[in-house]
Amino acid sequence: MDDRCRRAGTVRQVRISDLSRRTLVLLLRWAYGEAIPALSEEEESSVSVPAASRRAAFELLEACAKYEVERLGTLLREAILESLDLTHFASVLRESHVRQISGLKQGCMRFALHNFDTLVERPELFMHTLSDLPEVVSDLFRLGRLWKDAEGEGGRSAPGRPAPAVPSTIVSDFCRLFDAARLEEHGEEGGSSREDSGDRPRTAPRHRGQHDFVPDCRVVVGEDMYLAHSAVLAARSEFFRAAFASEMVERTSLMVTLQHCRGDRPRRESVLAMLYFLYTGKTTKVNGSNAIEVLSLLGAEHGDEGDCSGGFLQLHDAATLRRACEAAAESAAGEDEDEIIKLLVQAHDLGALRLKQWALRMTVHHFKELALRGALEVLPASLLTEVLREVAVGYDRLLPSAAKGLRWELSVLPQADNGLENTYEALTSADLSSGAGACGSSGCSEASIVATFSQPVRVRRVRVGVDLTNGDFDAAWVNDAKLQFLAASGLWQDGDLTVIIHDRLVRDFELPEVLIAPAFRLVRRHRLAVGLLLFE
Repeated sequence: MDDRCRRAGTVRQVRISDLSRRTLVLLLRWAYGEAIPALSEEEESSVSVPAASRRAAFELLEACAKYEVERLGTLLREAILESLDLTHFASVLRESHVRQISGLKQGCMRFALHNFDTLVERPELFMHTLSDLPEVVSDLFRLGRLWKDAEGEGGRSAPGRPAPAVPSTIVSDFCRLFDAARLEEHGEEGGSSREDSGDRPRTAPRHRGQHDFVPDCRVVVGEDMYLAHSAVLAARSEFFRAAFASEMVERTSLMVTLQHCRGDRPRRESVLAMLYFLYTGKTTKVNGSNAIEVLSLLGAEHGDEGDCSGGFLQLHDAATLRRACEAAAESAAGEDEDEIIKLLVQAHDLGALRLKQWALRMTVHHFKELALRGALEVLPASLLTEVLREVAVGYDRLLPSAAKGLRWELSVLPQADNGLENTYEALTSADLSSGAGACGSSGCSEASIVATFSQPVRVRRVRVGVDLTNGDFDAAWVNDAKLQFLAASGLWQDGDLTVIIHDRLVRDFELPEVLIAPAFRLVRRHRLAVGLLLFE
């Protein structure tokens, strides 16, 4: 801890004189991360994984019993018994007897009984080590006789296996800290007002028996105040670590005010859900009613960082809390169109990128229903633009583009008029003397010029032009031509347009209604010729 913290008087010292430094380090590794030391034949280990010699393991077992670290003691005892062999059996039995580690001694005795015949044949394996402990040797042979007698009667009566390790307590321990802070809040509310209590948490706790769980800092959100433990918050959040370690006012008062939340002030339920996650890493207090407010407390995602974004508070493992909030919010919205729109606006305002993408997809999915009843009117202009862009992308094959400027393939049926160029370029250029023409045949009296697009397009206007300078190519060869479109049935249908050009070179024809189709054609009996054909 740095000198600033020492000068501020925030370091509390506990003196422990009956533990070696290595044993204390192993205990602290367990307390902070449940790291179980590996057994090593060496007295000291330089590997990064915490390791303990057998001697250090016995010292650690004694410390576990003295300081009530039950789970580590049980797991370490099981690790020693699992590594037990004939070479080390006697030394482990000796230490467990001398140090009065009953569970370990019981396991050694059980090992001895299962290897009793070998030990009798090779007494050098244990007699020298246990020579000054005749009572242990006596117990060993007494149990051996009982075991042999029971075996002769058809069964064995070896001592039972010690109880298994208790469940992990590190999360429940932090739950106790969280609950202690809540109890302290109730005590302050009952004893004095916020103004009376001052801005600095009490440094002297109320009587707590042998445990001291009193919180030492305050978190203020709006008009509400929440007590907490600065060490926990600083370990879980870079924001809180900076606040408590800096020279800011928060450092001396140990009070942090959160003013970054967007929208309405988060309710107490939401703040406690976030604090509970900071203490325990659990998201069980997040639900559909508080998910958005918890996301507001967490803060916006930044750019493309995704899961790595800790938000405004820079929480460690923020992705876990984000995903829990997102899942709860999505589940609460379901298929309700109004709730989806509401969630889209909230996610947009909060900078919750993944949640916004989900809401966008759902909005596009229900776009028709939402648009018809005007539900999209509540969206801000920039967000509405995003929705429309997603609709255009999502329904690309179903939402036809305007035909203007799109290239199409030309066909002249049943046979081409060889006096014209009969190309797409000729029909779309300003040179009206080129163009395309078709002639009927004995088997088909209708001549047609067909324009086929790569996908369905929208057509609202057709521009047709002719060349009046050429005597055999004028309006007479296009007048009375019909515009038709290829329907979804695969049949040509009439487009309610008849081409008539009088005293003009080019004429625009507005269609009675917009036509959507992948192909259009002009059709006329016997012969058809045009110098310009454009679809818009």
